[in-house]
Order: sequence, then structure tokens, then C-alpha cells
Amino acid sequence: MRNKIYVPAVIAVLCVSSLFANDGISNLKNKQVNDQSIFQLSPAIDGPLLGGIAVLNGSVLYLDKIKEINRMEFDGDDFCSSEVNGFDRMALCPYSKGLDVIGDGLMITSCLTPGFLLLGTGNSGMSLSTSEKITIGTMYTETMLLAYGLKELGKLCVNRPRPYMYDSDYPTSAIDDGDWCKSFPSGHTTLAFAGATFTSYVFFTMFPDSAMKVPVITASYSLALATAIFRVASGNHFMTDALAGAAIGTVCGFVVPYIHTRMFNFHKSDTKTAEKVSFALIPWQMSVCLHF
Repeated sequence: MRNKIYVPAVIAVLCVSSLFANDGISNLKNKQVNDQSIFQLSPAIDGPLLGGIAVLNGSVLYLDKIKEINRMEFDGDDFCSSEVNGFDRMALCPYSKGLDVIGDGLMITSCLTPGFLLLGTGNSGMSLSTSEKITIGTMYTETMLLAYGLKELGKLCVNRPRPYMYDSDYPTSAIDDGDWCKSFPSGHTTLAFAGATFTSYVFFTMFPDSAMKVPVITASYSLALATAIFRVASGNHFMTDALAGAAIGTVCGFVVPYIHTRMFNFHKSDTKTAEKVSFALIPWQMSVCLHF
């Protein structure tokens, strides 16, 4: 059960990134960096960021799948709801397959919300340029990989039985794959809020005067909130799991694009390297371009 949604989630992210890069990476190599772009890629930012993300995800994968640290075995004993804190006990729900599937769909849809950015116009007043699409696609890929790594780290460190374990009708497949004790934090909610925050922040920053600003932000967060609600209602998570996931996703969705803004980055004139090197990460390949 734990792995069933990861593949479609990754595919959803790659689809959005591919959409932003639909003019092809070859066009990027013939373009100079646009000094007026609000968001910019930089080796000084993206190199350490991607390196850190790779270390995070690789370490969690190694410790969880290979070393199998902090594993919790199910001994067959019943769990008592009185052991749950009062706040989480208010929404302690049994497992629902139907609501579980709906939550999966909502999370994937939330991951696709950056597609709303195609509704805006770029700095020239026209549609987004190829370099802007690739920049957004790269930032979003970094955002989702960071959010994924952090929520997996949380699940690795915290063993918490899922709410459906407090009911006799729990899914036996969760026992077999060890997912039954990976309740904290909510991974679906983490990814959903990462997508919603990224979309909202980038759209608001790039198109502050757009009439679509409020509808885009409302729709993005509505999908993320619905994802959290269905994860709780389906018996997969406690309310505190969802709140923690929302916090992690929100931070990732804001911090990654923020550190790519011009006001955060050093001005290009401060270093010759920044003028000559541009970096882009899109599905299936990575490009480092040198400009002479």
C-alpha cells in the first residue's frame, strides 16, 4: 500500500516538468539568461540544493530498505483508542477503500497544479518563454524531491500506527508491507501542499496583476486541503499527521522558489561564473550550459 501511490506521484511531477520544457532542452542552449526573470537558476544554488536532496533521499532509502532500521513488527495485539490523544481521537476513523482512492486522486491532481502557471503571461506580456518554463519545471522538481525526502525521513524516524489499526477491520496488506506503522507525517498531504504552495507563490510572484490569481490560489489550496481531509477520513492518518504534512509541504513549496528569486540571489555582476553558466534539470536529462 505504501508504494502504490509513489510511482503515479512521480509520474505526475515529471509530466508537469515535461510540459514546462515542451520546447526542448536544445533551445535552452542557444539562449542567454534573461536578466529580467523573477526566478533564475544558478549553479551556486541548484548544485548544493540538488546534492543535498540526493543525499537526503539516498540516505533514507538506504536506511529504510537496506539497513531496515527502526522497523516495527506487528505482534497481533489490538490497539486501544484510549491511547490516542484527545485531539486526534476526535477524528479517529476506520479504513475506507473508497475514500483512500479518492485521496490518491486528489493528491495526484494537486501535484499537477503548476500547470495553472501556463494561464499567465511572462515578462514580455506574451506566454512564458522556454527558459521560464524550464526554470519553473526545475524548481518544481526540486520542491517535490525535497518534500518527498523529508516526509520519508519523518516516517523513518517516527513509528506511529495508523488510525485504522485501532479498528478490527484494518487492511491486511498494510501489515505485510510494514505500512501500518508509517502514519507520521502524511505523505499525501505533504506533496499536495508542496504543489499548492509552489503554484500559489510562483503564480502570485510572476503574475501579481492577473485576474486568475485568486482562482488559482483558491483551487490549489482547496485540492491540498481536500487531500488532507480524505487522508484522515479514510483512516490512513491522524489530524496531527495531516497538519505536520501540510507544514512540511508548505515550507518546501515556498523555500525552493524563494531561493531562486533575484532578490535572494547575488547579482550576476558579482561573479563571472554566474554569467557564463546556467543549469537546468528536466525529466530524463540534466543540462549545464556554458555561454561565451
